[in-house]
This record gives sequence, structure tokens and C-alpha cells, in this order.
Amino acid sequence: MARRVALLGSLALLMLAARIACAAVDDYAAGILKWREEFDADLRNAGVLALVGRYLVPEGDSTVGSDPLATVALPEGAPERLGVLRRHGQELQLLPTPGTERELQIGEQPASDLIVLSTARGQGVVSYGEVSFSVRPIGADFYALVRDERNPAIAAFKGSTWFAVDPSFRIAARFIPYEKPESIAVPMTHVDSPEHFDSTGAVSFELHGTTLRLRSFVAGTQLLIMFRDRTNGKESYGGGRFLSAPLPQDGATVLDFNKAYNPYCAVNDYAVCAIAPAENHLPVRITAGARYSGHTSRE
Repeated sequence: MARRVALLGSLALLMLAARIACAAVDDYAAGILKWREEFDADLRNAGVLALVGRYLVPEGDSTVGSDPLATVALPEGAPERLGVLRRHGQELQLLPTPGTERELQIGEQPASDLIVLSTARGQGVVSYGEVSFSVRPIGADFYALVRDERNPAIAAFKGSTWFAVDPSFRIAARFIPYEKPESIAVPMTHVDSPEHFDSTGAVSFELHGTTLRLRSFVAGTQLLIMFRDRTNGKESYGGGRFLSAPLPQDGATVLDFNKAYNPYCAVNDYAVCAIAPAENHLPVRITAGARYSGHTSRE
């Protein structure tokens, strides 16, 4: 009798442990799904879906307007000759065509007859109704990025597609620091000039019995990892995917491939994205994170 009671007690404990484990898995999956919803919300609000043009800004004067011959061509509804964009080295000015400055805004401020443009992220945005543009440095060059809040791609975007959540792709990793930080020239899509990214070390981890290693880059308060794997071009985006990870603590971090996401190029051809370095091409299939459904701004 005592043996039977002990056996029943052990079985009850096993069932309780199983329920706790299942609850933990369910909580983890719910957290990933919430993160994915927030990712798509951020994507909609980032302005990338509104991109309708990308133009190299050379030294000297460039014309801006809806005239098809303009150096920086704006969508219909903007003035044919909105103004002249003048670049001298890293300094940029906009000289609006007389009369147009009354409808222009720089950020939240009304424009004047001579506008000094900042190229810092979030600044120097020139707006005319639903149309806007900003100039950003990409590598050694400058590009005008044109947005139209009426772009059909905004309404057409139904959200990212994802692999099913798989807890086995949340992996503890060892951070292997380099002797000294490195500045790596990373090629970019659609442009000739690479961007330089700071890299302080690699992450090493095991996936399904295989030891793998990826170069990491520093992105603010996180590590940024650009990688490719054997799902690229078939089940996931051909250009690779990105993954953010916590900065290492005591030589360790966590890679959660369920949060691997597509670069902005996957949803808009006018976006400029970093290309995963050759050393970050994994010889395995990462069936976690973002899939690719082929939707772009030009469809």
C-alpha cells in the first residue's frame, strides 16, 4: 500500500512538473507573439513603408520637385520646382523656390528662404503636405530619401510572416571578445559605399549539436548580429536576417532566433540595408524568426 501511495505521489509530482513546464512554454510563446506584434507596429511607424524614392546627392546643386527631370523627384502633388538642394562637403542647404516656403515645414517648424539641413537621424525632414524628404549619410555618400504618406504599400502591408515559435532556438551563447575593437566595412544594398560598424567580439553557441560562431556588432545598448543560413532565398529573406541580443554579462549572452527579423529591404526596395558578412553565413537551417512573403513597395 505504501509503495502504491509513493508511486501515485511520484506520478502526481511528474504531472505537476509537466504542467509547470507547459505553462512556461506557453508564457514564452505568448511573449514572442507580443514582441512580433510590437515589431510590426514599429515597422509601420518607422516611415519605411512610405519610402518612394532614393537619390544620390552629389556635390553642388540638385533640383527638387515633381518635375520628372528633377535630381530629387517628388511624387505628384508636390511643386514641380520645390527648390534647390545645395551640398558643400557635409553641409547641406535647401533654397526653396519663392512662394513654396509658405507650405514647407522643417520638422515641426515653418520654413524660411534658406534652410540649413541636418543629416542626423530624426532631423532635417522637409515636408510638403503628405510628401517629405530627408538627406542621410550612407557610407561616404549622401542620399535623399523621399516619402509619401499616401504610398499604397502602407495599406498593403499585412504584417510580417514568421516561423512557428520554437523554444529550442533560444540559445545561451558565449561572447568571445577581440583583442581590441574593430571597425568593419559592411557593404550595403543598392549603394556603392559601405558603412562602418563597430565590432568587439563574436558569439559562440551550439545548435542541435553543431557549434557555430557569428561576428557581432555594437548597436547602442545591444549586440546586432547579421546572419544568413540555409533557409535564405527559399523560406526566409535572401539577403539574410538580423538579430538583437543583450550586451554580454560575465562573458555570456542569449540569442533568441525566434526574434530574428528581416531588414527593411524586405518590405521596401528603396530602403538601404547592411549585408551580412561572409563569415556570418551559417551552414545550418534556422527555422525560427521571420519568414519572407515577397511583399515590396513596388508590387
